[in-house]
Amino acid sequence: MAKSKKGSVELIALQCTECNRRNYTTKKNRRNTQAKLELMKYCRFDRKHTLHKEAKVK
Repeated sequence: MAKSKKGSVELIALQCTECNRRNYTTKKNRRNTQAKLELMKYCRFDRKHTLHKEAKVK
């Protein structure tokens, strides 16, 4: 069986800056991207594109 390694890739959530809900989850490589992610994504609660910032997955 293959060994599971805890690598530099981790699971993160993207939180809307307007409604403060965690709408998306994605993976991020800590070695390549050390700063927090900030992406323009669609928020279905606000019904528009808003800025989403990285947050921890609960």
